[in-house]
Amino acid sequence: VDIMFHMNNACYLTHAELARWEWTAFQGTLAANLRSKSYFIVTGSTVRFRREIAPLRKFEIETRLGGIDERNLWVYQTFHNEGGGKVLAQVFTQGVITKKGKVINPRSWVDEHVPAAKDELDNLGAVSNDLDSLFGENATRFIHLEEALRKSAGLHDDKVSK
Repeated sequence: VDIMFHMNNACYLTHAELARWEWTAFQGTLAANLRSKSYFIVTGSTVRFRREIAPLRKFEIETRLGGIDERNLWVYQTFHNEGGGKVLAQVFTQGVITKKGKVINPRSWVDEHVPAAKDELDNLGAVSNDLDSLFGENATRFIHLEEALRKSAGLHDDKVSK
């Protein structure tokens, strides 16, 4: 809790990381990482705060794979009030998989070590194969990401009444 009596903004990334650990354990990728001695390394995160999380207020984090290419994975997470409801915050994390200190192709790694996740990768569609066209060039990447997250939250919020 910070001076404004809501969850401190730094805590969002900690909660997001814990949720990613839980998600990887549930998906089977954590065990596969340990068996293959490979590691998911976060290379960047963007957080968008929409609504405060008051002290002792229960919330949930939805985690899903947002995209993948030959080098990177993108994980999209949304914080919601307990039981669903409007988006409280959004986290978009970029990462790589490394083995013996070298970045490896994440799609190939998933195909080899977590075949059950292949369907999820295949369902990402063409957008995830060209994230630059979705989020713009490096100079405007953040602006486009902000617009995409705002639109996503707005569409979600329009569907719920909480």
